[in-house]
Amino acid sequence: FLEGYRASRPPEREALLVWGVTWKQLWPKVRKFEERTDVGRVLGPEEELRLLEAVDTQTHPNRSRTLETFVRLALLTGMRSGEIQSLQWGRVDFGNRTLEVGEAKTAAGAGRLIPMNAHVQAVMEQYAAWCADEFRPLRPEWRCFLFGKPYPTNPMRPFTDITGAWNALRKRAKVECRLHDLRHTCATRVAEAGVAESIMLALLGQMSRRMIEHYPRIRMAAKRKAMESITLPKGYETAQLPPAKSPKVKSAGWVSRGISYRKDW
Repeated sequence: FLEGYRASRPPEREALLVWGVTWKQLWPKVRKFEERTDVGRVLGPEEELRLLEAVDTQTHPNRSRTLETFVRLALLTGMRSGEIQSLQWGRVDFGNRTLEVGEAKTAAGAGRLIPMNAHVQAVMEQYAAWCADEFRPLRPEWRCFLFGKPYPTNPMRPFTDITGAWNALRKRAKVECRLHDLRHTCATRVAEAGVAESIMLALLGQMSRRMIEHYPRIRMAAKRKAMESITLPKGYETAQLPPAKSPKVKSAGWVSRGISYRKDW
C-alpha cells in the first residue's frame, strides 16, 4: 500500500517532502485549525458555589468521588485536565505537601512542583482514604483517577475521559463554562493576589502569550481597587487652603516658533 501511495505522488510533491517545506506548501487547500484567541472566562462566586453544590449533591448510585475531587483540584491548583488525569499517587507527597505534575501539555510544565495548601491537602487525603478502601494498598505507579463509572473498578486503567460527566455537572449546576475555565479562574485569583509572573508560570506551567499579557491588567485592577478603599474623613479629602493667586507676568511682546516679536516692530 505504501509503495503504491509513493508511486502515485507527483515528483514535485516527493521533492518537497524530502527537502522540508511548510504545511501550506504541501497541502494548500487544507485549512488549519485556528488558534484560540480568547483567554476564557472566570467563574463568579455564585457560579462556583452552584458547581460545588451540584457535585456534592449527586444522588447515589451516580455519585462520583472522582468528579468531586477532580473539580476541586482544578479550582485550587489550576492544573490542566490532562495533568490531573495523569497524576500518580507516587507524585503526591503528603509529608512535604507537594504535587508533582507528570505528563503535561508542554515540556516546561512537566515535573513542576505545586505546593499543597491546607485545602488541597484535605481534598487529596480524603480522596486517598476513599480509594484505599476500594483498592488497598495504593501503589505509587497507579493513577489517582482510575477508570470506572461511577466507581473506579480497575486500578490498572487510568481515567481517560471526563467530558460526559463534566457536561452533565455543569448543566445541573446551570453554569456555562468550559472545564479549562476552572484553570483560568484559579490563575485569575493568583493574579489578583499580586503574585509575580515568574511565580505564576512556576505554579501553572506554560501559558499562552495572550494569557500572560492578560494577567498584569488583572493585577493592576486589583491594586486600583485596593487603593480606592483608602480614603480620608469626609470633609477633609482636600487641603483647606486659600485659593492661589495667579502670578502676573509682564510681556513686552509675544513669542512664535522661538522668535520674539516686539509690539513696536
